[in-house]
Amino acid sequence: MLSLFYIPEIILSAGVLLIIIIDLYLQKNRNITYILIQLLIIISAYYAFIGKTYFSYSAYEFSLFTSYVKFILLVGTFIIFHYTYKHLTYLKNLKIEYFTISLLGLIGIMIMISAYSLLMLYLGIELLSLALYALIGFNKDSGLSSEAAIKYYVLGAMSSGILLFGVSLIYGFTGSINYFEIANQLNTLNANSVQYLGVIFGLIFITASLCFKFGAAPFHIWVPDIYQGSLISTTILLSTLPKMAVFIVFIKLYFIPFYALSYIWSDILIFVGILSIVIGSIFALTQDNIKRLLAYSAISNIGFIILALGLVSKSGLYASLYYTIIYSFTALASFGVITHITSNSNGVENISDLAGLSKTHPYFAILLLITMLSSAGIPPLIGFHAKLMVVQALIDSNYIFLTIIVVLMTVISAYYY
Repeated sequence: MLSLFYIPEIILSAGVLLIIIIDLYLQKNRNITYILIQLLIIISAYYAFIGKTYFSYSAYEFSLFTSYVKFILLVGTFIIFHYTYKHLTYLKNLKIEYFTISLLGLIGIMIMISAYSLLMLYLGIELLSLALYALIGFNKDSGLSSEAAIKYYVLGAMSSGILLFGVSLIYGFTGSINYFEIANQLNTLNANSVQYLGVIFGLIFITASLCFKFGAAPFHIWVPDIYQGSLISTTILLSTLPKMAVFIVFIKLYFIPFYALSYIWSDILIFVGILSIVIGSIFALTQDNIKRLLAYSAISNIGFIILALGLVSKSGLYASLYYTIIYSFTALASFGVITHITSNSNGVENISDLAGLSKTHPYFAILLLITMLSSAGIPPLIGFHAKLMVVQALIDSNYIFLTIIVVLMTVISAYYY
């Protein structure tokens, strides 16, 4: 039982509660509290990496794979908090509550990727969503921030309702919410029965809800407004960690309980993926706001991930996993550079604010150029290899027409990058 205390989720949960109490006595010196938060992340990352605890309950998993994913998430959080600390200090709005709420959202992400139960998955998603509601509306002096928070809250509540409705259908027709038990039940059901049809409808509802959380088309309406209205530090968080979590959820859901229905969800994911790539690439052309531009870029990149996942092939799975990691760290780098650049004492908002960047911040200009070229898929940068893997997976699966569309959209997206 002692090994349970080495679980990153438990370390973070206990640490957050302790930091909230410590912060009450360090109101005038919050630098110390910030250092303690980063130290907490380092300790959690250490135990996630060495992975002393490997076992599985019926509803929760501790494995080498999930431990390494948690390690990557914790490293990403450490970097994001570094950007956030600098940004909030510059805005003279440094509050430790921002970091503690973010850590609670991170715990929700960890629950999502370790869940072996639909109910546990829902709890993780809700914990993450509640944290994001608060973070998006954190800048109370901004009308755009309040508007974004209300939009995300209303649409997020609808998404959660759709997810719960799908879960209830699955439970009603299979009698279980455990991934492996659902898979066993599906193998025994008659494909022409009402129960089988009910499970398909449940899967469609769950997929729609997860696509909303992923920010994929046609459930992408919230993405540009939320990206624009949030603080840049919140936008970094939104564009990286939740995307990695939802991708892992997609893999576990589709390849464990619903693998028997791959002929259903494969077509859905391919449609959603292509639609996301097309909408993200075309609508980004008309954007003047840098955060809205990167929001549509995110929609397009998410389309690549979902499209590769929908191929239900080994090459497609590898391509989607590789693309998710590359996209997350590229987004982390590009938003991080923008965080450090100041324009008219307000930070960067519009693309025109970047004019003359090579003279005022030459090193940041070079870094931003590299990240944009990588996102555009220009060789030999790493973004090119990620897109190439997706294209190769499409060709291997004989989707030649879809390959042509993807290549054309990549060329179009190179313009706004």
